[in-house]
Amino acid sequence: MHNNLDHLTAEQIADLLARYYAGESTKKLISAFELKVQPSSLYKLFPPEEYDNYHCEYCASVLVVDRLSKDKQKQPKYERDLYCPVCGHHPFCSCQCENCEQSRQEELERQLEEIKATYSEPREPMLFDDISFDSKVFLGALCRVLLKENLYEISPHTNIHMPLAPTNDLRKDIYTNLTHKNIIRVSPISSIEAFDTESEDFPNVYYIYKVTYNLNLKFPPNKQDLFSAILSPSYYCNEFAAEALSLWKKIAIAECIEYLLYQLDNVGFDFTAGEKTYKTFEIILEDFSVSQIYGIIWKAVADASKLYLEKGMSRKQAANTTISACERYAERARINGWDLKGYSRIKDLPQSALSLIFFNRVLGIGDQGFTTPPTTV
Repeated sequence: MHNNLDHLTAEQIADLLARYYAGESTKKLISAFELKVQPSSLYKLFPPEEYDNYHCEYCASVLVVDRLSKDKQKQPKYERDLYCPVCGHHPFCSCQCENCEQSRQEELERQLEEIKATYSEPREPMLFDDISFDSKVFLGALCRVLLKENLYEISPHTNIHMPLAPTNDLRKDIYTNLTHKNIIRVSPISSIEAFDTESEDFPNVYYIYKVTYNLNLKFPPNKQDLFSAILSPSYYCNEFAAEALSLWKKIAIAECIEYLLYQLDNVGFDFTAGEKTYKTFEIILEDFSVSQIYGIIWKAVADASKLYLEKGMSRKQAANTTISACERYAERARINGWDLKGYSRIKDLPQSALSLIFFNRVLGIGDQGFTTPPTTV
């Protein structure tokens, strides 16, 4: 209770409350009860209203709600307004009281220990030479951009400074491939923000781009030898020609989709690339390079914009014409033997780490991965 009411007995305070909320003049009440307060602030001196059905989980005190002014007394009261007059706990909102802060800290420590225990369980490390061709390339791309200085931990993807892959789907494929094959493992020191702490399956549910990973590889006596194999690879040979061609196509298709989505976004068109889009670019890449397909895409998007602006077609309909337009133009170019102009990469779509390490380091063909159709090296 406010000390301005210390000179009043409990009966007098009850009388003051009753008369105030009955509508009696506030100025007269201040004079009658010898109070030193502005009329507009009188209600702020009143003791809070107790709710006997609610008790503080920490100190068992009855919860209370602050009094309102007489003008607002008919407004509804909510559980979120309840608080403990002793420790200040607010049980029905995001409480910042000392007890809640301590409870949250204890829960955080418990969760971190559970994460540590779950992801510290030993697993048989793998030999780099034993993992698949695709996995070696994926690992090289991931290590190129996210490997820490200790040459053991891989930073969360949220820390990345360049694109890992041209599209979200291919980026996800990289993580899925490496985690499912136990080539990388979730680190026990991953941030708590990387986990779904509300999940019943905690800590097994996590955000793949937020966790820290550890390499699950056998390290040779000289650690540097392993990272030379990963980042400056010499494992490519004719034995992997089929796998290399397949991965080249996968990267090229992703770069085409990336450019298509970029150009459509530039003209305000929404588009979701599905199986048809993927297959169409796969077919066009049999005759043309990504560089040339950039030009095909640019023309198709320009034509779609014209349909929208001049023919009254909806944005969605116009966007949906682009894939068929790419297919038709590529067919005409192939049949007529047109020498299509190659476009350059653009600043807004820098070459991904996956593309760089595959074409520059693994195959050693550099820009030919962009300027020539996928072929066996």
